[in-house]
Amino acid sequence: MIALDHIAIWSRNLYRTTIDLSRLTGIGSADGGYFPGLGLGQKIISLGGGVYLEIESIVDHSMIAEGHPIAREVERRTAGGDCFAGLCLRSDDLAEIEAFAVHRGVEVAAEIAGGKELMVPRQKRGKAAHAPDFLHSWLLGRPNVYLVESLDHHSSVIATQPGTGDVVGLGVTSLELGGTEAGLRAWLGDLHPDALGVDLVFNGRADGLYAVGFDSTAGPQTIRLAPLPL
Repeated sequence: MIALDHIAIWSRNLYRTTIDLSRLTGIGSADGGYFPGLGLGQKIISLGGGVYLEIESIVDHSMIAEGHPIAREVERRTAGGDCFAGLCLRSDDLAEIEAFAVHRGVEVAAEIAGGKELMVPRQKRGKAAHAPDFLHSWLLGRPNVYLVESLDHHSSVIATQPGTGDVVGLGVTSLELGGTEAGLRAWLGDLHPDALGVDLVFNGRADGLYAVGFDSTAGPQTIRLAPLPL
């Protein structure tokens, strides 16, 4: 069964965006390491309930000079500011992901493109099978699904860096999405969005993620950004 896993945010400045979000929410951050083959670094802010924000920014600018498509896409898409890049689901059942891949007409990717170097010991390593390819899905404003067999070393449970925030996220409660419910159901096929256990609000605008609502020890909160398909 699927669940909400993480929400990717693209930023021009990894530190500024992370600091701003921690100040906004009161929730501390952790270092998620970087993807050598993509040139992207990441910070993690847990929203609770096994869900986290994955803030990404270019940290290896040689990837832009070399024309790497991901780095150039991040540079282009963040020219106007931070944006929600992707909505990422998870399943602990590889057969479920394989069936979803067949529905989408793609192959299951065996690992995360670019590999991953970690800053935090025992954090999950970047070899999660997934479908479809994240960039393909995100540019369409649609979710992809990762294989996550256990939350024991999940990014959502990494200890925050001391002093970055004292508020604790208690779980996502709502998502504001573009498009329609029928459109999302058509994309997911046999995967049911009801299984996410959050309120889904469809604004009828371009596909993508517009806002995430969550509970916290400081009360209900909402983060609102522009969606990736600009």
